Amino acid sequence: MDALFGTDGIRGTTEFTDEHRSRKLTPELALRIGQAVGCALTPTSVLPPPLPQVGEEGGRGKGVRVALIGRDPRISGMMLESALTAGLLSQGLDVLHAGVIPTPAVAYLTRRLQADLGVVISASHNPVEDNGIKFFGPDGYKLSDALEDRIQSLVLDPSCVFIPKNTRELGRSRPAPELAEAYVDYLVRSWRGKQDLSGMRVVLECANGATSFVAPEVFRRLGAQVDVLNGNPDGLNINESYEYIEPRTLAARVVATGAQLGVAFDGDGDRVILVDEHGGIVDGDGILAVLARHFHAQGLLPVPAIVATPMSNFGLYEYLKPLGIEVVEAKVGDKFVLERMRELGTVLGGEQSGHILILDRGQTTGDGIYTALVVAALMVDEAEGSLSRLTAGIPRYPQAMVSMDAPRLSVPLTEIPEIRTLVDDLRACAGDGAEVLLRYSGTEDKLRLSVRTRADGDPRRLTEATYHTLERIVEIVRAECATHNTQHAIGGST
Repeated sequence: MDALFGTDGIRGTTEFTDEHRSRKLTPELALRIGQAVGCALTPTSVLPPPLPQVGEEGGRGKGVRVALIGRDPRISGMMLESALTAGLLSQGLDVLHAGVIPTPAVAYLTRRLQADLGVVISASHNPVEDNGIKFFGPDGYKLSDALEDRIQSLVLDPSCVFIPKNTRELGRSRPAPELAEAYVDYLVRSWRGKQDLSGMRVVLECANGATSFVAPEVFRRLGAQVDVLNGNPDGLNINESYEYIEPRTLAARVVATGAQLGVAFDGDGDRVILVDEHGGIVDGDGILAVLARHFHAQGLLPVPAIVATPMSNFGLYEYLKPLGIEVVEAKVGDKFVLERMRELGTVLGGEQSGHILILDRGQTTGDGIYTALVVAALMVDEAEGSLSRLTAGIPRYPQAMVSMDAPRLSVPLTEIPEIRTLVDDLRACAGDGAEVLLRYSGTEDKLRLSVRTRADGDPRRLTEATYHTLERIVEIVRAECATHNTQHAIGGST
């Protein structure tokens, strides 16, 4: 494993016998990560490198250090949580176990409790065979690159030997199921509508994930009549529905039941996609457009700008420009969106995937439930309970994004002439002003190819062309990898 941290913490597979998947997130690795994190936050003995100094980052000085751990329901989470906890305890950290809880809940509760560390064991929208570990600092934000680099260097250096604390200095752990209730209370208190959701029917698609217990309770307390889809996690069925990507079943249920709103979460609850009363899908771009318009009109945007990514539809830019709101682009990944937001001093940003960042009222990361509640309040106050009315007039141009499993090359993809030609041909096919983005996923072993245009056209034809182009690119990548591996084997045998 050349690098530990990706764009959203640490990800890997828990299919340990699958030779085709390189990133294995084993209990042994989780133990070592816990030890390294504990070392980075507390005085301890580690050989080598030199002892990290407490107080540089992630600690509050003297006293007992506390880590809060939450997880999504996938079966491997319990195994990894136990191993990670052992590593933290060995370095003298106390551990609170919040149980199954959304990722944004850990961010909020870490800050509220003034804990030294928040930990989430989750692979977000990935399938059950994957898992991950992500961290939050005492301020509720994800760890800095510097601290991630320090942890990574400790974990990956095989010469580092972690020395546990002596008996009386070991950490203690305890379950803290009351923290889920504290998060529910916070969300209910955050409601900003002039009236509640009484009389509104809402369908929640919970992906059998971490929102399955929290989200229905929040919406019910706010007066909504709630219908839940995929809200019975069994450890193996998380993200089976994939409705947070294309909520067709949710849309059908909304229309069939006469609901006013459909809400689709991903496995750990930091993303959200909405469905209006007619079954129309409102993705992250639509949510950003609505929120930007409202925040700007109410004087809630400190600067007249929001942050998006090259994945956003050009319709978002066209819609906000006459309102005097600039759309600033960051690299794909919520960590990059957040960095750009903090640089600009704006409170709103996000991705088309539904990862929306609203940095107000204690929010420090993407929170699907919180975002859905903000939009629902606008529906009640400004659109007589109609999401379609609230989102009317937001244009959308043809756009495509496809993904395929692919090995990773050590050279930039566009340095390969055949791939560069394929990308150029696709751009020409899509029309004037089209933009093409080819990249590796930051959380999965996949290649992603996306195209966005500024002209009208047939979205299906664009998707087909994008799919066939990526098929060819993946063939080239695999051939390049096979050639490299063969050359490496020949060189090693001489």
